[in-house]
Amino acid sequence: MHVATVSLESLTAFLRVRGWIPPTSAVASRVLLGTGPTTTTVRVTTDAGATRILRQPGDASIGDARHAASPADLLAVEGEFYRLVQTWPAIAERMATCIGVDRTDHVVALEDLGATPPLTDLYSGRVLSEAEADDLIAYLLALHGVAGREDELGALRSDGVRLARQAVRFEEPIAAARVDALATRMPRLVLQVDAIRTDLHIRATMRDLGGRFLDGSGTLLHGDFRPARWMPSPRGLRILSPGLATAGPPALDLGYFVAHLLLAAQPPALIAGVLQRYRRGAPVDMAEVSACVGLELIRSRLGLDPVPGDLAGDRLEAELDYATRLLRGGATVELPL
Repeated sequence: MHVATVSLESLTAFLRVRGWIPPTSAVASRVLLGTGPTTTTVRVTTDAGATRILRQPGDASIGDARHAASPADLLAVEGEFYRLVQTWPAIAERMATCIGVDRTDHVVALEDLGATPPLTDLYSGRVLSEAEADDLIAYLLALHGVAGREDELGALRSDGVRLARQAVRFEEPIAAARVDALATRMPRLVLQVDAIRTDLHIRATMRDLGGRFLDGSGTLLHGDFRPARWMPSPRGLRILSPGLATAGPPALDLGYFVAHLLLAAQPPALIAGVLQRYRRGAPVDMAEVSACVGLELIRSRLGLDPVPGDLAGDRLEAELDYATRLLRGGATVELPL
């Protein structure tokens, strides 16, 4: 059954049986919110005015042919993550409430946070507020306070998702195919990117980070901590889409967070404040954070899922040069770009 196309009568029966709507309610309408390559999202409204968000796998996998994660596996990880964090209120209260998970049809039901879009407008000039930054830091500190191994965390151990995560994050952005793809799109960057790809120090750093990520040891991680996953709500920011959740070094989440603040050209004082507030709450290896920032800068500009907006060539060259220095250990994110 596909929640976006099945009849409203069948959808009503599906939701009633699972206890996701009262037995006397019926689905009155359905709105398609998104049909991404890996996930379909719909909002259903009952005749009583209640709403639910339903997420179900799409048709595409992530990762290359060697290491691909099926959409069903991604939704299984997402559902398991929501289930796990219910025992930690400081995490659960900063996420959408998970109403239920159906493992047969691979559906995750969530509370509806409203029609406000996620914070992707940060890439087009809006500045993250202090209150929003505090919410995001508090979420990460709570999440990273949960220690454990991925093999102790149920469905988060999905081998398909683990291998795909590692390939997308640590292999694909500097693969030879990426240089070929850049040759026509941004020819002036080809030599610079090829130098990054063949730099032995950078490859060793990425191999080390990728190995730690793949190992699944450390603290609980969101795995995809960026503005597209930050949703405003009347109760503050809520964090969405933990389909790439895992366990690992906290520097990965923090590094991705800082990288996207840099990609969104947020004020240096704000970025410095984020790092200071996180470090007051928990220790973290800044060299490792810096390397993760460099990794995410490269992935977010050159990978298969680039951040929104077009940059002038000079700015993009400067970002890639900065990422290179971070990955080589020649700079830290405590110094300005």
